[in-house]
Amino acid sequence: MRATVRTSDIDACGLTLSELQELWLGVGPDGSLFRDEDELRAAWIRARGVVMRIWANNGRRPQAWWYFDAPDLGLTWPGYDRQQSYLYEHNALSESERVELERFWRREFEQAQAADFTMNTGAEVLHGVRARRAHYAWADIPSALIEAWANGRRRRGRRLSTADSTARSTAWSTASSTDPSTNPSTSESTSESTGALVEEAAATK
Repeated sequence: MRATVRTSDIDACGLTLSELQELWLGVGPDGSLFRDEDELRAAWIRARGVVMRIWANNGRRPQAWWYFDAPDLGLTWPGYDRQQSYLYEHNALSESERVELERFWRREFEQAQAADFTMNTGAEVLHGVRARRAHYAWADIPSALIEAWANGRRRRGRRLSTADSTARSTAWSTASSTDPSTNPSTSESTSESTGALVEEAAATK
């Protein structure tokens, strides 16, 4: 029986690894490997599936995608550090990417809520609100998520405060109900007992 040789999509696309890398990262320091934009476009058409499979993940997209596909979606290059939040806010990510990023962003957000949270920028050590804002920017957390999570923490804080206040009020009421000085019925009973003792003492004289 004749053996079947499997050809990978990387081999089948007809591009070299260096050409695929240019579609991923953009033009290198020595200039483009393609003669002109028509050749670049043809390469993208041939290798789009391969390049997207390998490098379109974690909320980021290859440079060729930003050059050829993004304009048709009304999107513009936001810069490397803003890719994730930008594509998230414009609903240009897969559901699995959104879930993965939201999990990462929530973890980073919660980490920044520590009372002693600091961030070293390399130039200075930030504290408090400044540290949190710098950390959010580093993690590229969308502002809408920051606002929603911050509001959620405030609501939970108010509920816990109310519950604690109610618990303390209940504890005080319970304690007061057993204190003769604050319980009318107990005070009345105590007064009657005291009066009876006085009368008994007078009768024996």
